[in-house]
Parts: sequence; structure tokens; C-alpha cells
Amino acid sequence: MSQRLPDHLDPWRYVNLAKRTNGSYSLGDLPRLRGCLAEQQGEARFDLEFSRDKQHRACLHGTVEAQLVLECQRCLGTILFPVKSKVSLAFVESLEEAENLPDDLDPELVENGQVELRNLIEDELLLALPQVPTHPVGECASGMGEKPNEKPVAVRESPFAVLAQLKRHDE
Repeated sequence: MSQRLPDHLDPWRYVNLAKRTNGSYSLGDLPRLRGCLAEQQGEARFDLEFSRDKQHRACLHGTVEAQLVLECQRCLGTILFPVKSKVSLAFVESLEEAENLPDDLDPELVENGQVELRNLIEDELLLALPQVPTHPVGECASGMGEKPNEKPVAVRESPFAVLAQLKRHDE
């Protein structure tokens, strides 16, 4: 970590002071993300700015970046997955407030007047993960997902086609 960051912070205070914070967390220190990674080396870097928007909502904008090593679900090899996620959220104290936010702002529920910065960073990285990580077609060691160079299989006639012909002859 490049600077000492608080475990919990008061978002309202940071917004009122128009604070800007940047730093990093080791990927191994993000427990929910750790289980999704093939390797835990590296760090998540962030640059965040606390501010108020035109409607005086307390907001957080910035970026979160990391180089994640994931496991390909085709060949079980490793994939380097770069993440550069834009953060754009508003601090809210109730679900009603969250429902009234515009589409370009994600809600961040503030409980007991505090938020955990590490959780915010980890959430952004988790949201950026692909549902099923795989190498691009043609790069996977398994060979699956590639287009085969075979002739198309001949279409078989339905076993009921004979019955349909018999029915036509009876009419």
C-alpha cells in the first residue's frame, strides 16, 4: 500500500472536504476476490474523488485498476485479465434514496455513518470479472471453441418420414 488508508471512513466528511485519495491494496488482502483468482500476486490501484453533484448528492468518482490472473474454464490455464473500472456512485442512507438515483450513479449504502474503502475497491473488481473466464477463440490450449475444419454432417431422415409417406398413399 502506497499510503496509510483508514479501514473505515466517513463519506459525508470526505465529500464536504472534497477529498481525493489514491493508493493500492494487495490482491491477497481482498478476501472475496481472492477465491476468484488463479494467482493472488499484484495490487488493485485506485484514484477516487469525493464530491457533490448538481443535486447536492454525496458522490464518489474515480478509477480502479488491476491485472487479475484468472483460470480459463476451458483449458484450466491462466489468463491475464486487465481491469480498469470507472467508479461512479452516490452515498445513500436508505433503499428509497437508492431507488431515486439516476442510472449513471450506483448506490453505496452508508451504515452507521461509515464505509469501508477496501470493500468499495473489492466490489468494483468483483463486478468487472467475467461470468466465465476463457481465453479468446484460437488462443485456448484445449482447442475447444475453435471452428472445426470438417465437412458438415449429412442430415438424417426422420424415422417417421416413412409413416408420413404411407399416410399420403392411403388418402
